[in-house]
Amino acid sequence: MTMAATQPSPDPLLEVTGLETHFPIRSGFLGRTSGVVHAVDGVSFSMRRGETLGLVGESGSGKSTLGKSILRLVTPTAGSIRIDGHDITHLGKAEMKPFRRNVQMVFQDPYSSLNPRIPVGKIVSEALKVHGIASGKEARDRVAGIFRKVGLRASDMHKYANEFSGGQRQRVGIARALVLNPGLIIADEAVSALDVSVQAQVINLFADLQAELGLSYLFIAHDLSIVAQVCDRIAVMYLGQIVEIATRHELFRAPKHPYTKSLMDSIPVPHPSLRKTDRLLLSKDVPSAVNPPSGCRFHTRCPMATPECSRSRPPMKAYGEGHSAACFNV
Repeated sequence: MTMAATQPSPDPLLEVTGLETHFPIRSGFLGRTSGVVHAVDGVSFSMRRGETLGLVGESGSGKSTLGKSILRLVTPTAGSIRIDGHDITHLGKAEMKPFRRNVQMVFQDPYSSLNPRIPVGKIVSEALKVHGIASGKEARDRVAGIFRKVGLRASDMHKYANEFSGGQRQRVGIARALVLNPGLIIADEAVSALDVSVQAQVINLFADLQAELGLSYLFIAHDLSIVAQVCDRIAVMYLGQIVEIATRHELFRAPKHPYTKSLMDSIPVPHPSLRKTDRLLLSKDVPSAVNPPSGCRFHTRCPMATPECSRSRPPMKAYGEGHSAACFNV
């Protein structure tokens, strides 16, 4: 089963425009700012209801920071975030509370994202109490129903996180995200810490929940084989910027950006006769986000780079319906 089978609504659920999230580097006794980490730098995209958008890129590309910025777990430096047409970019803590019900997160590490000192049922029900939705028996009944929905037993509510396997812990994390009945779930590397067989179970669970509840997912991952199964569209991120975005079929059929091609060529091929002989493999490490390259940020590693690439940032150009890439040399 694949999550991409759900038909998305044409209405935008999430709109991100020119989003920047920078972190100052402070040093010295007085904590003076000595530099800035450009974690997210001018990102724009939108998502429709019922859609699964994949976000891929190397470690350090800014994927997780982008997800946390959308949730306002970190404060954006510039740009705007709109959910259901409402601009939440500069809302205060109290004003954000209603919107937090509609956007939830499943974290990467199911081991560290659950408090080991509290029964998991209480962890999941905490959000119901905070938002004044339910308490007491009503909250317990609601959590029991969510546990059954994610493939756990109601009796598991009384257990602690250390009594579960990795896959079961991630199911608890999914239950915590679902209990407020959100419209959008940001899944931050939600299956990367799991065994392959457990990954398949959790991906199928995401698919079943999307079909039943009409959820939208921003699916952050570095494994292209996973996003190929689960996503309607895929955005490729490099050093804080989106360099290509397309439907999954179009992206895998005809990638445009050299970075996207290099990611495709890095996928292991099990049979020698099927391996490409002209793979685009990258040398050099990813540049620092503290001092990113000028112009196109990929030009220091790109075999197709020209002098223009180092002077100016390439704009996103359309290469067909829903397919855009930022490259001067496509």
